[in-house]
Amino acid sequence: MIWADNDVLAVNLGYDAESMDLDGKKLRTLGEKVVRRVGFGAASGEVIVVKDARNNKIARCKARTAECTPLWHPPGEPLRYAFDKQGNLRAVTLLNSGLFKDASTVSNWYRPADKPTWTKLAEFGVDEDYWVPAYAPDEPDTLVISSRQGRDTRALFGYDTVERRQTELLAGHPTQDILSYDGIEQPAFDYVATAGMRREQVWFDPAWAAMQEQVDVLLPGRVNVMSGDPRRGVLVLSYGDVDPGTWYYFDIAKKSLVMVGKTRSSVDPAKMRPMEVMSYKAADGLTIPAYLTRPAAAAASASPAPMIVLIHGGPIARDHWGWDAEVQLLANRGYLVFQPQFRGSSGFGRRFEEAGYGEWGKAMQDDITDGVRHLVAQGIADPQRICIVGGSYGGYAALWGLVKTPELYRCGISFAGVTDIGDFFSNWNDIRFNKASRQRMKRHIGDSSMSATLFDPVSPLKHAARIKAPVLLMHGREDERVPIAHGRRMRNALEANGKTVSWVVFNEEGHGLHYQRSQVAYFEAMLDFLGKHLPVAAPAAAPPAATVLE
Repeated sequence: MIWADNDVLAVNLGYDAESMDLDGKKLRTLGEKVVRRVGFGAASGEVIVVKDARNNKIARCKARTAECTPLWHPPGEPLRYAFDKQGNLRAVTLLNSGLFKDASTVSNWYRPADKPTWTKLAEFGVDEDYWVPAYAPDEPDTLVISSRQGRDTRALFGYDTVERRQTELLAGHPTQDILSYDGIEQPAFDYVATAGMRREQVWFDPAWAAMQEQVDVLLPGRVNVMSGDPRRGVLVLSYGDVDPGTWYYFDIAKKSLVMVGKTRSSVDPAKMRPMEVMSYKAADGLTIPAYLTRPAAAAASASPAPMIVLIHGGPIARDHWGWDAEVQLLANRGYLVFQPQFRGSSGFGRRFEEAGYGEWGKAMQDDITDGVRHLVAQGIADPQRICIVGGSYGGYAALWGLVKTPELYRCGISFAGVTDIGDFFSNWNDIRFNKASRQRMKRHIGDSSMSATLFDPVSPLKHAARIKAPVLLMHGREDERVPIAHGRRMRNALEANGKTVSWVVFNEEGHGLHYQRSQVAYFEAMLDFLGKHLPVAAPAAAPPAATVLE
């Protein structure tokens, strides 16, 4: 949702984008997706809209009337746009995977404010670490870019478009990527936010920094995101591990907060469980960050608790500190929830991410194992009651954990998990026939020409006979990323080897669960499976799963 004007919202609905008034009444269909508001500071009433993603068409549109002006850029698939404060498209990052090109490339283009012509500034291989434009400041021949060239973490730099070189560091953190930036009253960024284990926001404007400090005192232990006009009024979105989000109006004169709304109002923060930040050493000495959520019973007792090892997908992705429906549901049912950010996860710098390249089933899996053993050694997790769970890459890791370390787990749950890595490279999926995706997969996972050597030894399907624990497999029937054949063949292999396996298919779903009925069915299947194979002696009373998913 974007404030296009003081009384007009621009909303992405998933299938298209619309403008609506403050009562939620539709005004106009704008296009496929709203990208951002035009300009900085006061609302302009205009937004940037993707009109036709397949044909790379975007436009500048009046949200109230849907009158649009097309924005032109050189041929190619746009990966990133950069604008000036007037809303003019000034820079773009393009992917070119032309039919007659040997390899995909990524190029950065720039257009001066007073000229219609575009100039190519730089070109990279798609698997190289390229920079992207952030915005065009008022200074001529200048960009601000997001880059980690010459450093480990992604930061904001100046860029000279005449000399075509990265210039001074504007904002950066030694161990965390810059996650986002924003400007409230000016075309430059007023603050940056880092991608550490908890979001950290740093203001460069003294007035906003002082106001942030005041709000943080009133709302401690939370992430407090401010927007508005510091001279008139400020809206605060405050969220945390036990609160999906509460909106407040900050009265500047009185230095007080007035609640104006809540996200998922049925969620009672007092009944939610806090998410702890922790870390541990992997076998090779690498420090692995993680989240740990303890159920109420475990927090009140010194006894080890039954544990769910919850693995994120990607794998170049990560979990975030904040309210999570799945985590809270499991903790409510009496389970300790452990979320390791294994090597290869994003947000912690280049070296940490690249340490996971080519490590499916190897060092990445060992990081998970080392975390489980650490929690067992600390007396936190019950070694006889641990289940490993995940989706997509996390589903793969759940199955491979059952193969590689069968002594650790009493059960495993895989949603949309890759079961045969070689098949993932060779058979149809929505990224297999994309040239750029193939190049990235080769760098991140390995060379498919060596499938028998690299992939078969770490593919769960090839080692189903080694699994000892019960398995729950779930898959979307229409999954185009990891086709349902991965799940079906794994089910058949487990059954052929006399293993205990349950199988759930979600109709009209792909690589994820869009419909609430499917989300409820997913959690019901999970809880039923855990009740049978990882029972908690005295589960806490809890609302139905559907309530958590509001």
